[in-house]
Amino acid sequence: MRGLKQIPGRAWALLLTGMLSVAPSQIYAQEGTAGTQTILHEVGAGARAFGLGRAFVALADDPSAIFWNPAGLEYAPRISFSLFHTPLVVSGASYDFVGFLYPTLQFGTIGIGYSRVVVGDINVVTEYNQVLQGVSADYDFSEIYIAYAKKIWYGVTPGITFKVQRQSFSYTNQVTSAFGLDAGLMYRPEFDSPFLRNLSFGFHFQNLVKPQLKLGANTDTLAYQLTFGVMKSLPLGQSGKLNILLDYAQGEFEGGVIHAGGEYVFRDMGTVRAGFDQGTPAFGAGVRYKFVDIDYAFGNLSTEGDFGASHRFSITFNLGKSREEKIFAANEERKRRERELVERTKEEDRRQRIAEHMSRGKQEFQQGNYFDAYSEFQQVITDDPFNKEAKVLFDSTKFLIDNQLDRRLEEALDNAVDKKLAEETQKLIKLRFDQGHVYLQKKQFTDALKEFNLALDIAGEDSSTKALINEAINTTNRQLNAEVRKLVLAARQEFQKGNYSDALRILSEAFLLSPEAPELKDEIGTLTRRIKLQQYTVKGLALLELGEYQEANTVFEEALQLDPSNEAIRKYYEQTQRELGTKREKMDPESERQYLIATEHFLAGRYDKALEIWRALAEKYPYNKKLQDAIKTTEDRINRTRGNQ
Repeated sequence: MRGLKQIPGRAWALLLTGMLSVAPSQIYAQEGTAGTQTILHEVGAGARAFGLGRAFVALADDPSAIFWNPAGLEYAPRISFSLFHTPLVVSGASYDFVGFLYPTLQFGTIGIGYSRVVVGDINVVTEYNQVLQGVSADYDFSEIYIAYAKKIWYGVTPGITFKVQRQSFSYTNQVTSAFGLDAGLMYRPEFDSPFLRNLSFGFHFQNLVKPQLKLGANTDTLAYQLTFGVMKSLPLGQSGKLNILLDYAQGEFEGGVIHAGGEYVFRDMGTVRAGFDQGTPAFGAGVRYKFVDIDYAFGNLSTEGDFGASHRFSITFNLGKSREEKIFAANEERKRRERELVERTKEEDRRQRIAEHMSRGKQEFQQGNYFDAYSEFQQVITDDPFNKEAKVLFDSTKFLIDNQLDRRLEEALDNAVDKKLAEETQKLIKLRFDQGHVYLQKKQFTDALKEFNLALDIAGEDSSTKALINEAINTTNRQLNAEVRKLVLAARQEFQKGNYSDALRILSEAFLLSPEAPELKDEIGTLTRRIKLQQYTVKGLALLELGEYQEANTVFEEALQLDPSNEAIRKYYEQTQRELGTKREKMDPESERQYLIATEHFLAGRYDKALEIWRALAEKYPYNKKLQDAIKTTEDRINRTRGNQ
């Protein structure tokens, strides 16, 4: 570096990491003392923080958090890779930073980084301040970072950065290295108050474990620094937000200093920044294009004026899916596995049912109970339409049943006095009996019973034929009861899953099959009331959150009629009664219609769409409490949803 002697002493010390100790006969530098600080302390990492006056401890949510506050790694939305380069004020001197972070859904976020300061072509002077002609040296200082952060509870996130420092001076061929540790903490509480909402608190303990470097005769122990920060995020309109940041830093051997800054973010596309770094102004801007963030900052490197203002650029690549997208994908994958499990379970149950029905059918067939065997084989065919064995046995059983009926009808005809009348009667019995079998095969049990009972009435006093028809009626009733119980079980399962409309639909089918079954009436009625009660409760709570107290009051009143002893519903009902006196600004019919559309979006979980409509209405009716309550409720719901993710 030519002309190095003209650089102020403090700047030279900074460029040589602040207290480089080499033997006086080799190079003139500041004497090493405990509690020094490196140039990296002032250069930091990333242009974004510099545009904010280095007030970044409570916001750090990109790869530069490895340096500023490792706890912020957990708030990075996706895998990120960041590059930062800036030339220093003298020829041959530069600074580089590379950072990478990888967030996981369950195990926190890890980050790795590397920073390096290189000073080349340094003129070597003697202890008598004489420049050695034709002699130059290079100085190199670097840090390797390994960081980790993990959210624990109540919005608190700790983080640590393990770092390895290395410095070398080519003139003396000396190399030294040391280990250090930084710690950070970030707290983002969930407050309901609009004044306390969207707050973030940060704390950074730099050099919690102090690195000790020895390059020459003396050992330099790097000083620690404590930084406390706070950030408040304010929404501006529907598309932007303003982040206001304030940091207080206290060094081990330095007085406290203030860093302040603010940034306006528009639709996550563009950002404008301004800050004060210990009273020195700083400016910056950023732009996002697809997966790339480009940030720029302009300001002084040193607050004492040793270095002039400079331009800094950094670029960050945001890779892969965001945390929200990963959570959504993970939920979809979980649902897919659950569906597969359900399907496998259903398949196993189906095979088991087939085996059981086939076994019972064969047993009944061997014992001559053809109607029961017929019913069992029919169940097998229902579950497995391509089961050849079941079809053969089903047809054989049907043939034997028809033979039994034909023999008994022939016996009745032989004993009849009026052969012609008996013949007509037998045809009618045969017709009704066969039609009953057709309905039974289609599981139209009510129609099957009607046909069999008609056949029974026509049979008159023919006891042998009546016995056969009664057997068919008993078999139909057993199948009917089994089908109704199956439907009730399916309705219970849908109720437990929260599919109340499906549960009601299934119960309606059960009622149609067996409207007069006394053993099932109470159970079906109880389950129906529980489903309706749950529907009333869900609807009433949603209306209550939206401030629709009159509608909620009506819903809870109907729910109490179903279950007068339900204390939870009674409390909700009393709450709506208290809220009914709230004064509200009236809206015109079209605005009321828009409000109801937004309510439908809210109930369907489309909170962003509902919020957009309600905010637009609030500009027209700023004093409408119903709108304000709806906006507040929706914002809280969105914040809770994103916080859980």
